[in-house]
Amino acid sequence: MKTFKILGVTWLGISLVAGLFVYKTLASEANEQIDQPYAHRLVSQSDSLKLDPGAPGRLTVTIRNIGQESWPVEGLRLGAVYFDGTPGRVSYFATSEWEGQHLIKPITDQAVIAPMDKVNFEIPIQAVSDAATYRETFRPVVNGSWVNGAPIEWLIQVGGEVRIQDSETGEKQIKISLDKQRLWAIEDHVVVMDIPISSGKPGYGTPKGSFRVFNHIDTAYSAEYKLYMDNWMALANLKGQVQRLGLHKLPYWRVNPAKYQQYEGQYIGSRFYANGKLYEDAKHLGQRMSHGCVRLGLVEAPILYQWADEGTLVEIA
Repeated sequence: MKTFKILGVTWLGISLVAGLFVYKTLASEANEQIDQPYAHRLVSQSDSLKLDPGAPGRLTVTIRNIGQESWPVEGLRLGAVYFDGTPGRVSYFATSEWEGQHLIKPITDQAVIAPMDKVNFEIPIQAVSDAATYRETFRPVVNGSWVNGAPIEWLIQVGGEVRIQDSETGEKQIKISLDKQRLWAIEDHVVVMDIPISSGKPGYGTPKGSFRVFNHIDTAYSAEYKLYMDNWMALANLKGQVQRLGLHKLPYWRVNPAKYQQYEGQYIGSRFYANGKLYEDAKHLGQRMSHGCVRLGLVEAPILYQWADEGTLVEIA
C-alpha cells in the first residue's frame, strides 16, 4: 500500500510536469501568431547538399502559418527569390516539376492551411554543370502575395573542386563567362547570383581580363547610340584606368507613353516596353548582342548595382 502511494505521488508529479509542458508549448505557439494577414515561420528543413555536376537532389522544408489568414493550397507556392528577397528568380537548379522554373507546389491533402497549421514542400533539383557553392533562397507566396518571414536558404555544393569562386580573401567578386554568357556574383565564397548576360556582338567584342567597379551612375547615356543605360557601373583595369566598358541594365530609348500605352509590360518583337522606356534586345539575354558592354536583366541589374561596391573585382573570361 505504501509503495502504491509513492507510485501514485510520483505519477501525479510526472503528469503535472507533462501537463505544464504541453500548456507552455500551446501557449508559446498561440503567442507566436502575429497580427499580419500572411506570415510564416520555419519549422524544419533538410540539410544543405553536395552534388556532382548535373546530378539530381531533393530539398524538403516544413513551415507554419503564423498569420491571421488561411492559405488556400490552390494558390500556395514556395517561390525562388534573389538573395535580397526580390521575387521572381529563375533557378538554374529547377527541374520540369517546377512551375516556370521558380515555383514549387506544397505536399498536402488539405484545401487550406489554417493559422498555426504546418505545410510541407519537397523541392526536386538538378545540379548545374559549373562547380561552385551556390545559395538557393525561397519564400512562400499566396495568390501572388509574398508571405512575411525569414527567407529559407540552402547551400548547395556542386562538384568536389570549386572552380568559380577562387578568391582567397572571401571578398565580393563578379565573374563573367563570355562563352556561356553568364555572370556569377560571389560573396564569402558562395555564388549568390547566377544570371544570363549579353556581351559584345561580333565586331564589338567584350574584352577579357581583370577589372574593378569604378563607379555607379543611376542613368548613363550613350550619345553615339542614343541609348540610356540604368544601373551603370563603369569598369577600370587593375591600374585604375577607366575603360570604355561597363555593366548596366538593358539599354532603352525614351518614347512617348501615349503611343505605347497598349504595350505596357509587353514585348514588341524582341523589345520590351515599360513606363515610357523601350528596352533593346530584351529577349536576347544569353546571347552576344551589345556594343561591348555587359548587359543585365531588368530585375537583376538593380540588385547587382546595389550589391557591388566600388572596387569589386570583375573577371571576364
